Amino acid sequence: MKIICHGDSLTQGSDMARPFTWTALLENRLNIPVVNTGISGDTTAGMLARFAVDVVPRKPGIVILMGGTNDLWYDLDVNLILANLSAMVNQAVFYDIAPVIGLPLPICVEQVNRMDWAPPAKGYAYLSGRIRELVDRLAAEAVAWEVPALDFFHLFLDDQAMEKTAWFLADGVHPAKPGHHAMAGHGAQVLAETFCFQG
Repeated sequence: MKIICHGDSLTQGSDMARPFTWTALLENRLNIPVVNTGISGDTTAGMLARFAVDVVPRKPGIVILMGGTNDLWYDLDVNLILANLSAMVNQAVFYDIAPVIGLPLPICVEQVNRMDWAPPAKGYAYLSGRIRELVDRLAAEAVAWEVPALDFFHLFLDDQAMEKTAWFLADGVHPAKPGHHAMAGHGAQVLAETFCFQG
């Protein structure tokens, strides 16, 4: 059994040493090889284009697909994101790989506003709302596709539906060490329950 985590910087583990990323921690928790094919800045179109090279030849038993934040950064349509993820789900099933959907993280608008990189065209508050829209629709699609989902989005919200700022890096977008640990714990629990192996 092997797991591949396919996505963008949220999967790659931006600004985090590999041993502290959620994918490496997931590997430790499950005692199963986990391959990280996340690329910072990638879109779901890029993920789809890489799927036949980065995922299929490695013959994993499970692939975790998480993307869409960068698509929304450029104000691309949610339907396009869902179409790209659906295509990857279908390819995974065709190649006898069990697909799992990762629901992307929220962003901390106040923190990310302080960053000096180029902001999304319509601002961070707008982006935050679009991410919530994507998560809602993607969660529903995962049910329709009969594919398990890892709900990282709500994991990063407190009881008042506010972002757990301590779980984010200063950029307000990527997880810090506590966030990576939480993602690994949630992922291990869901995967163990879904695929009936030790978590």
